[in-house]
Amino acid sequence: MSSPSSSPKASAAGRLTRLGPDTLRCTACSADLALSAQIISKGFTGRYGRALLVAPPASAAADDEDGDGADASLLNIRIGRLENRQLVTGWHVVADISCGSCSKKLGWKYVDAKEKSQKYKVGKYILETERVMTYRSWGDDGAAVAVGGGGSSGGLYKQHSRTSSDNVSFDSEDEDECDDIFAGTWDARAVAQRRAEMIAAVRADE
Repeated sequence: MSSPSSSPKASAAGRLTRLGPDTLRCTACSADLALSAQIISKGFTGRYGRALLVAPPASAAADDEDGDGADASLLNIRIGRLENRQLVTGWHVVADISCGSCSKKLGWKYVDAKEKSQKYKVGKYILETERVMTYRSWGDDGAAVAVGGGGSSGGLYKQHSRTSSDNVSFDSEDEDECDDIFAGTWDARAVAQRRAEMIAAVRADE
C-alpha cells in the first residue's frame, strides 16, 4: 500500500495522474461551466439545498471595465432578467442563470447587494449542488480516464476498468479521500476500488 502524499505525483509507469484541472459541469448535458478552483465557498444555500459560491474566471474579471467583476461571466450560461430578491442575508439584486446548452436552471448571479457587508458577492454566482457536478480526468500510461458524476467525455478518452492499488496515491482535491485521511481510514485498495467503480459508471452512461 502506498503512503499518502500532499498532491498527485508525477506520471510514472502504470500510475494514474490528472490530465487537467477539475471542472464544474451541468448535470443534465455535461456542459462546462467553471473550474473547481473558482469555488469560493461551499457553505451557501440555494433553492434546492446546498449551493456553491463561484467567482467568474480571473481573465474575464480583469477585462471588466468597472474592475469589480460584475460584468464577467461563467462559461455556457444564460443570464435572466434582474430582480430584487430577499435572501437569508438580506435584499439583493439577482439574475437567475441557466445552462446555455440545455436551459436547465443552475442558480443565480449576484448583481448588487443592499447591505455593505454583502457587497463581496457582487459579480459572483450561486450554483446549486443538485444541478452541477465535478468532473475529473485521469491518465494512465498516456491514455485518459474520464471520471465524473455521469458526464460523457464524447469518446475522447479511453477507459480502463482495472486500477491497481499499488499505484494509487492520495488525491488532496477529493473530498471523500480528505475525509478518510482525517479519520485515519484512507486505504489505497479501497480508493482504487472506488475509482474503478466511478470509471465503470462513466462507461455505462456512454
